[in-house]
Amino acid sequence: MRKTFQPFNLNTMSGVFPGTRTMVFQRVRLARLDAPVLARPGEGRWARILWYADPRACVVELEERDELPAGASDEPHAQAMPLERIVVPDPADLLPALTEALARAGWRLVTCGVCAHWQPAPSRTSDDLRLGHCRWQGDVMHTAPSTLTAQSVLAMACAHWRLAVQEPLAPAADALHADALHADEAAARQTPAPMRKRAEQETNERWTLLGQLRRWLRATPAPAAAPSPLWEDRIVERSGVGAGTTPCFACQGRIANLGALAVATPEGDKQTFSIWRCRTCYTCYLNDWIDRWERTDSLETEERYYRLSPAEALEVLAVIDNIIDAEHPARRHERAAQRDWMLAFLAGQTLLSHQIRQGR
Repeated sequence: MRKTFQPFNLNTMSGVFPGTRTMVFQRVRLARLDAPVLARPGEGRWARILWYADPRACVVELEERDELPAGASDEPHAQAMPLERIVVPDPADLLPALTEALARAGWRLVTCGVCAHWQPAPSRTSDDLRLGHCRWQGDVMHTAPSTLTAQSVLAMACAHWRLAVQEPLAPAADALHADALHADEAAARQTPAPMRKRAEQETNERWTLLGQLRRWLRATPAPAAAPSPLWEDRIVERSGVGAGTTPCFACQGRIANLGALAVATPEGDKQTFSIWRCRTCYTCYLNDWIDRWERTDSLETEERYYRLSPAEALEVLAVIDNIIDAEHPARRHERAAQRDWMLAFLAGQTLLSHQIRQGR
């Protein structure tokens, strides 16, 4: 059975798969209750949570894929098996109800919301789910800012996922405590501010008549301002103002690029390592993309995706930040040391998706 998730249907050469889904959905991993608690999340089963409006409820569908013989190149046929239907008037209350319903069916949820490193926060995502922050740091030297550590309760689990020990909630002792709970509930309905976008910070001076005249005269550009030492100011979206076109693996959201590094493979092909983050559930990914079309006649490209924790995403961004014009491929042959570091870093990561496409 294939363990990686394939967002691109090689049979239809599109991103469309058979079946239907609701406008709002989440894709999660489930593990058997009798499985080891510290099992790697990549060993679980894929499931979808589909949301319906009237009545407000969600349906959990377990994904089943047909077995293929060894060496088969076709995609296994995916089937969705309804597992549980849960009536949840408020999506913020989904986690306890979902955990209980899955336990009755013999399954355990494997997402950020049940991880020991996830700390709940008094806010919600744009799809009205609880938001929290990842506290896993590991051996990473840099401390990730709150804009990067934010993770939805149903964000995809990373390789450092550990099941949290659930503690019973203490009942409200007095009216003052009850008022505080109401205040927290009101604050929880607020969604965090979106990450700053580089396209919004650029000026339109280059499009003006004066800007064109300066480029024509090759005038000396004004010195650039010194970069801020704070990661809160240095991490920005590089995908433009719009929502983009790359879908998230974990929800209906779109992922935005935070940084990229172009290197050269031993064959001379262009290889790009880039960090991406979903604008809805805030799941972080690393994309490993190799273009072979400049060297071959088949327009072949190879793409891998990995799920990273926020701290790991910042570790990669710190490497990219130390290289001038890191995303530009002109000097990719000079970055062998950075490519070796990236490959060593990915050696300890769990592969999420791997695809090889050929055109022409």
